[in-house]
Amino acid sequence: MPRNAEAPAKGTTADDFAPTQWNIIYLLMTVGALMAALSISIQPLLLDKIFGIAFEKEGAVNADIQVVAEIVSIVCVGWFGLLSDRIGRVRIIALGFLIAVVGAAVSLLSLQVGLAFGAAGLVLFYLTRVLLTVGADTVQLQLSTLVGDVSSRANRPRLMGNLVFMMVFGGTMLAAIVMQMADYPGGVFLIMCLPLLAGIAGFQLTRRNLRDVAPPQPASEDDEHPLRQVWTVITSDPRMQLAFAAAFYTRADVIILSLFFSLWCISVSDLVGVTRTFATAHAAVMIGLLGLAVLAAVPLWRSFIERHSRISAIGASLSLAALGYIWLGMFANPFNWLVALPLLMVGIGHAGCFVTLQVLTVDASPKPILGAMVGAGYLVGGLGTVMLVQSGGYYFDALGPRAPFILMGTGKMLVTLYAAWLLANGIDETCDHHLKSARTVDWKPLVFLTAALPFVWLVGRSVIEGYISNGSLGEAPVGFVNRYLGDWAFTFLIISLAMRPVQEITGIKTLAKYRRMIGLFAFFYAVMHVLAYVALEWALNLGDMMGDIYKRPFILLGLVAFALLIPLAFTSANSQIKRIGGKRWKKLHSATYVINALVALHFILAANHENGEPYVYAAAVIVLLWYRFHQWRGGNVLRALRIG
Repeated sequence: MPRNAEAPAKGTTADDFAPTQWNIIYLLMTVGALMAALSISIQPLLLDKIFGIAFEKEGAVNADIQVVAEIVSIVCVGWFGLLSDRIGRVRIIALGFLIAVVGAAVSLLSLQVGLAFGAAGLVLFYLTRVLLTVGADTVQLQLSTLVGDVSSRANRPRLMGNLVFMMVFGGTMLAAIVMQMADYPGGVFLIMCLPLLAGIAGFQLTRRNLRDVAPPQPASEDDEHPLRQVWTVITSDPRMQLAFAAAFYTRADVIILSLFFSLWCISVSDLVGVTRTFATAHAAVMIGLLGLAVLAAVPLWRSFIERHSRISAIGASLSLAALGYIWLGMFANPFNWLVALPLLMVGIGHAGCFVTLQVLTVDASPKPILGAMVGAGYLVGGLGTVMLVQSGGYYFDALGPRAPFILMGTGKMLVTLYAAWLLANGIDETCDHHLKSARTVDWKPLVFLTAALPFVWLVGRSVIEGYISNGSLGEAPVGFVNRYLGDWAFTFLIISLAMRPVQEITGIKTLAKYRRMIGLFAFFYAVMHVLAYVALEWALNLGDMMGDIYKRPFILLGLVAFALLIPLAFTSANSQIKRIGGKRWKKLHSATYVINALVALHFILAANHENGEPYVYAAAVIVLLWYRFHQWRGGNVLRALRIG
């Protein structure tokens, strides 16, 4: 078992760092946050002015790019977190800056291709966003882990608060100042050059000034897999379960606001009589105000979490941010300066939640797996970002520009209720921040609520906006609703397919009890997807449906996949396994491999040329099918993938 989380490693106190090295750490965090923020803030303007994306597709295409970047980043940055426990943090930080430099260089090339050929430059822009996201997130995550290595329970709130302060300063305030150049001739080009220069400078500063303070943990054949150790820590501590549920929403805050508030400003710029570059600059100013609120609130929250329960801090900060999001969703004009008030609320709430999550994760993590724990938190936050940005893109196009903010507010309220439930059931901290009891909490309700959220968001938002009338979705475009449900069906199919490999690689056997629930949710969203096509799109007109299938044969692939999925859903219960017999049941459920392949092809053929998301999903299916085939042939994938 891992050593105690507070077991001191020799030479790893805050005093061992010279003031110069602390200044370098804070500066590098600012640089990493600035690179990430600029790549997100400039994206809507580039897609509109350079790549010529149509207005009605802006929300979905912007969301698709962010989703693709997050999916790749989840895999890469999560792996780097595991690797940093073995080879040290500084090497990974330097690697992150190098990846960002390559991404920034490709962005300049995509700009020239976009100016010459329009949407043809989107492929390069997808690659740019992936590389910049992976590089910047790797830098920020590993710097947080490095500070976790050197801090103690007594000084951790202060040191983590300082780090969050600098990250927010770079990602909001500094980015807002830089984005004002967008309204001047040549300003867009200069903004795109800055991540390149910042990445080169960050790489040099890392190589010359940073050093690791925690000794690398060499792997041994007898060691428990790091991911299994992470799972043990999380499942044994209800605070960590709350922290990871909160991370699901908190990491997406700045991305959601930077992306969709900018899109909102651009979408109404013609109506209010301003240019789109001015709208982008205005959005950056408002995000800068949010950053100012975060900066002002960090010291206050730092003092709060030193004196009060971290569970209470998470609940209070999430509820404040949730109210800010819902209030923001009630405004009709983003150029109304009163919009700053809900943004300030979101910023104050975000500051409290983010600092608390950083401190709590490091407090509860055994030192030998600190990198893996921080990486797991990033993984959950990344999955949340994927779900929220994907849903937000559809809502932006289908239900209006304010819809993504209502989505964020309702989700945060759900986690707030979970925090309140923990406190009501006596699960809280002592005055020295240890759990009062060793009670554990089953994850099934949380998994169920999370899986149901996309459907709740769709129905809830439609009801709030009054789009449901006479049994139809009225003004909500049926095509968006249909694709939204189909995307979520495929997402849960892939998650279900991935659960067995993850279980085998990590040895976390308890994952098996969630696989059936995830698979049934995949079936649920598939049923909703088919019903939307049959009842909403074609009003049960069989003749028109057959004509549409003839024109678009990829629909037939989806219907075949759905037909194969039906018997799998109806035979998922334990009673059916006993009735059919284990061997026959396994043979029947091996159809899931065929289903995933058919849906991947269906998704690719149905997508438009601006959308790179289907290819990432298809790549995930190919990797998972290769894994199963290799295991079936008796390969040693498990041995090859285990760290060490």
